[in-house]
Amino acid sequence: MKKLLFLVVLVFTLFALVGCTVISDKEFTAAGITITLDNTFTQKEVVQAPLYLESLDHIFIGLRESKSSLFAYGIDTLAEYTQAVISNAGHDSEVLTFNEGEITFMYAYYEATVEDQDFGYMLICMEGADYFYTMNFGCLEKNLDGNKDQYIDWVKTIIVA
Repeated sequence: MKKLLFLVVLVFTLFALVGCTVISDKEFTAAGITITLDNTFTQKEVVQAPLYLESLDHIFIGLRESKSSLFAYGIDTLAEYTQAVISNAGHDSEVLTFNEGEITFMYAYYEATVEDQDFGYMLICMEGADYFYTMNFGCLEKNLDGNKDQYIDWVKTIIVA
């Protein structure tokens, strides 16, 4: 009887602890990019990008490139930069423009396979005073359509220098 009572108390305690988990906003900043996501994301140091965030279901990667170094390649607008990023990555995705109030960015969706796993990505390009910014949200490819609205909402929180 004591074992059963202990088990019941343990189960209720676990449910109470799981139910008390609160998801709240969390701000991340690096490489001239500030973004507000939720507290399920953690920032990690990786060689590939100065801003790398991940949660159980999503990743976010951000980096910047100097406008002055890109002028030598004939890239001086956000549209040219976005097209160059898409082309250099070997994708032929449709590039879309988001313009709402003071928020402007270009974006595209694409898929890629990494180690036999299919992923879906949202590429985001923004322009700052001295830099162009390339950012990606990623998730399992099968979840991309369901995440698109959430990604747009998160992108609206991005501020670039």
